[in-house]
Amino acid sequence: MDIVAKLPIFLLLGFIVLSLAQGMYWLAKDDGAVDKTRMVKALTVRIALSLTLFALLIVGYFTGFLKPHGP
Repeated sequence: MDIVAKLPIFLLLGFIVLSLAQGMYWLAKDDGAVDKTRMVKALTVRIALSLTLFALLIVGYFTGFLKPHGP
């Protein structure tokens, strides 16, 4: 697997972790007075990124671009 296949996967994983950190920040910081939906928005972004990553992996596998390393 070359860099063309690895880069989008690692970028999506990085954005998922950033979205997780953003949600944790809003969970700890928000008192609920300003905007009560910021944590929900972070969760929505994380779910969308995870589904995109999953779809990318499935498409890559079925097109033969990604190959499993198992025995």
